[in-house]
Formats: sequence, structure tokens, C-alpha cells
Amino acid sequence: MPDDLPYRPISCALHSALELAAMHRRRIRLRLHDGRRMEGVIVDVWTENGREYLRLRRDGGDEQVDLALLESVE
Repeated sequence: MPDDLPYRPISCALHSALELAAMHRRRIRLRLHDGRRMEGVIVDVWTENGREYLRLRRDGGDEQVDLALLESVE
């Protein structure tokens, strides 16, 4: 995941919704700023080195997503 992306803080409400989805292991769809869509189960949401991430469990394995890439949750 590139560390040179501009930091875009997400709202507290969205962060809480992502954490709740992770707690309940709900399937979720993400739309990223580059147009990609990802679907899976959020298994973790965390902050590291001043950035926010989530781990999305997909059929092909887990993927780390920098929340600066996140446009919306569907």
C-alpha cells in the first residue's frame, strides 16, 4: 500500500460503522477513489503511523486497505 497518498481523515461516524461491521463480521462493499469496488468481511480496523486501515477478508485472502483510498461504503 503506498504511503505517499495524501491523508484523508474519515468521519468518526464512518470509522465507528466500519468497526461495528468488523465486530459483527458483516459482508460489506467498498468503493475506492480509483473506481475499484471491493467486497468482503472487515476483520480489523486500526491506526498505524498516523494512518487508518482495514483488513478485508475476500475469497482470495485478506487485503489491507488504506482508508485514504475509501470513497464510500455500500
